[in-house]
Amino acid sequence: MNSALEKPESLQPFLEYGTVLFREGRSFSVQTSWGMIRAEQAFGCLVKPATGDIVLLSLDASGASFILSVLRRTDRDRETDLLFEGQVNLHVKDGGLSLTSDETLSIASEEEVSCMSRRVIVGAEEGTATISKLSLFGTFLESQIERVKHVADTVDTICRRLTGRFVNVIRFVKEEEEIQTGSTRYLVEDTLTMHSKNAVHMAEEIVAINAEQVHLG
Repeated sequence: MNSALEKPESLQPFLEYGTVLFREGRSFSVQTSWGMIRAEQAFGCLVKPATGDIVLLSLDASGASFILSVLRRTDRDRETDLLFEGQVNLHVKDGGLSLTSDETLSIASEEEVSCMSRRVIVGAEEGTATISKLSLFGTFLESQIERVKHVADTVDTICRRLTGRFVNVIRFVKEEEEIQTGSTRYLVEDTLTMHSKNAVHMAEEIVAINAEQVHLG
């Protein structure tokens, strides 16, 4: 009965310092006081080791060795990479999450970047967006802009009702302007002036001119 309760022999790991020499595939060659050994990056070691890094290793008698942590990086100018494998989910319970950077903050994906929230706030002094195709769906849009400059090859606008209020409107049409309506009405408080080289007015039934004075000539 005592033999059944005996603990199986376990390989007791021990810790060792080392210096990363180079990387070969998924493992690293690390120089230690025992000589050069091959070690894997532990799943919990998020910082990707680089050449010259001082690391903490776990070793056992079976020859298994893992890099547990990057302790020191001698090259301060080298980028720090956090390495994950597979799907990664980050959840913060009963609190918020802030990402801040003193310089550039970049988000990149080879497939899709999704943002879902009850409210989205974006603030910047200057912005640039380059999108080959954009679809925007909503129920209400309100904008307050001091100046708008719009350049497009073709613009198609479909509205059930369009209302515009302007102080001054200046429009230059280089070639041809065509307006097709069910009926058109112009209300001008002061003077309506139309100037052209040639003018043609055609009506199928009635042409009416009503004024106190009519000057033709």
